Amino acid sequence: MDGESFPEGLYKTLLRLQNQKGVFSMINLDTIQILLGYFKTYLDNYPERMKYVYVINSKPYINFAFSVFQTILSSAVLQKLKFYGSNGWKEDLLKIIDADVLPAFLGGNKTDPDGNPLCKTFVRHGQQIPESYYFNNRKKLLSSSSHLKKLTVQRSSTEEMRFNITERGSFLEWEFELKNKDINFEVYFDSSGEESKPVQIVPKQRMDTYYGPEKNYVKCENPGICNL
Repeated sequence: MDGESFPEGLYKTLLRLQNQKGVFSMINLDTIQILLGYFKTYLDNYPERMKYVYVINSKPYINFAFSVFQTILSSAVLQKLKFYGSNGWKEDLLKIIDADVLPAFLGGNKTDPDGNPLCKTFVRHGQQIPESYYFNNRKKLLSSSSHLKKLTVQRSSTEEMRFNITERGSFLEWEFELKNKDINFEVYFDSSGEESKPVQIVPKQRMDTYYGPEKNYVKCENPGICNL
């Protein structure tokens, strides 16, 4: 929730309120890093615009993570970050926001025209993402194709596929899909000369196909052998 004031049409301050209630089921280290990174980026780039950041209903692990990450935050940023549990924040909000402006569910008097204290007409509340939007509901497409090659890569093992490139300027294209887990993938080119050594043309990288098949290609300037 953002609160702002415009005296005589001029932008004055911005208050950011982050309610952590109900996020236990989705929280992890990446979420914590993103949350704190967001605050840090905003305050680093717009230090005078942001007056305070209030995090209410903060969980113990959020507080622990903050104690770790606060070493990278400046003192000016730390002074603007306010963390609260389930108590005490309503009283502090009323010290800086008039009760007739503060929504009722945050301790103020303001409601919707129909008396709803959640003020849904002007406050956008967070909610769970409908399962219809989940990417992992996507059916595996390549696994159902009978004309494609299937390869089993055991854990801690390596599999190699070799392709003979006979013409200059040829393109080697690949598309693959993983049934589960992830793999390291890289491409080497060998010109087949007596003193030649394989050259890495696609750096090793960890890949998964959780959101869709991996598709890419590489142009082979000379004849030789490509190893995937």
